[in-house]
Amino acid sequence: MLRHTHLRHAASALARVLAGATPADAALHELFARHRNAGSRDRAQITALLYGVLRNYFPLRAALGEQASTVELCAAQALRSLELKPDALPTIEGLAPDALAQRLAAVDDSRLDAAARHNLPGWMWDALTDQYGAAEGSALALALNQEAGVDLRVNTLKASRDEAQRVLREDGIEAEPIEGLATGLRLRKREALQRTRAFRDGWVEPQDAGSQRLALFVAPAPGETVADFCAGAGGKALALGALMRNRGELHAFDTSRARLARFEPRLARSGLTIAKAQVLRSERDPRLQSLAGRCDAVLVDVPCSGSGTLRRNPELRLREPDLAALAAAQFAILDAAAKLVRAGGRLVYATCSVLAQENEEVVRTFLASHADFRRADELTLLPHRDGTDGFYAARLTRG
Repeated sequence: MLRHTHLRHAASALARVLAGATPADAALHELFARHRNAGSRDRAQITALLYGVLRNYFPLRAALGEQASTVELCAAQALRSLELKPDALPTIEGLAPDALAQRLAAVDDSRLDAAARHNLPGWMWDALTDQYGAAEGSALALALNQEAGVDLRVNTLKASRDEAQRVLREDGIEAEPIEGLATGLRLRKREALQRTRAFRDGWVEPQDAGSQRLALFVAPAPGETVADFCAGAGGKALALGALMRNRGELHAFDTSRARLARFEPRLARSGLTIAKAQVLRSERDPRLQSLAGRCDAVLVDVPCSGSGTLRRNPELRLREPDLAALAAAQFAILDAAAKLVRAGGRLVYATCSVLAQENEEVVRTFLASHADFRRADELTLLPHRDGTDGFYAARLTRG
C-alpha cells in the first residue's frame, strides 16, 4: 500500500536529484540514514518511486508540465506503475488526485516526440540516432531506460565460479553464469550481498559484465607491470590483479582520495597482495616518473558523461554534459598515461560512454599526435546487444 511517507520521502529525494545536488543512490542513502526506522518494504517503495520517475521523467513532464511539483511527479508515477485509482493516493498537501489523473489521461504517449517517448533529452536522442541510425538508436535508448541487473565477478584467487554459486545458494541467493564470461554471475533478483559469506570472504565482487570484459580486453599477464590510471573504487584493478594471478606489479591511481578509500576494504577482502594504491595530485603528478616507460599495460578508464550507465544512473539524462570539455580532459589524461607505457606495451583507453565524441574521436586525436602508437583493437559494448552497460575501449600498442 502506498503511504503518505512514501510519497513525501520520494519527493524529497527527487528534489535533491533534480537540483543536481546529488545522484539518486546517494540521495536515497542520505534519506534512509535520517530515517533509520523505515522498514525494508518502505525503502523498496520509496526507491521504486524515485527511480520510476527518473525512468519516465520526460513523458511525465510532458503530461504534467514544467511546473509540476516533485510530489505530483511521484504520485503520477504511482498512478501509472501501481495502476492505482486516484482515491487510493494518500492525502498530502498540494496534491489533487483527481485532477492529476485527468492530466495524465489527457496525454497520449504515442503522440510525444521521439526523444520524450524514449525518455531522453533532445540533444542525446539526436546524438544516438546520428551515430547509430534510427532503428539501433531507438533500441539502444530503450535498453538504457531499463533497470540493470546485478552482476558479480568471481574472484578466482579464492574460488571457482561453481564454488561461488554454491556458497551464494547456501545463503539463499540464486545466481546464473553469464554466457561467454568465465568469471561472471548474474543474480536472479536484487539481494543484500553484504550478509553473504561469499561477499564477506572476498569470493565475489559486484561488477557489471561489461566492466569485467574490459579487464579481459587489457589482457594482463602474470608477472607484468600494470597500471590502472583512473582506478576509482578499484573494481577493475581487482579484476586485473586476479587475471595476473597475484604476480607482478599492479598500481591503482586516482586523483580522488575518497574514491580510492573505497578500494581499501575491497582489496583486503580480495586477498590480492600485488596492488598498490596512490592518490595523485593530477595526471601530471611527478611521482609517476618512476613508472615512465616501464608498464606492460596501462588502463585509462577516463571520467566521462556516463551515457552508457543510464540503466544504473538514470538521473544523468537530466543534464547535458559539456562534451568538448570532457574530450579535452580525456585527451590530457590519455596523453599523460601514455608516458608510462614501455616499447611494445599496451595502452587501453576506455569510457562508459556510448558517444563517439568521447570515444573514437579522442582516440583519433591522440593517434594523430603520437606517431609511436597504433590502434590494435577496439571493443564496443551496448546494452541492447550485449546485456551490459555501454562501454568503449581501444587497445593501442607502442612501437
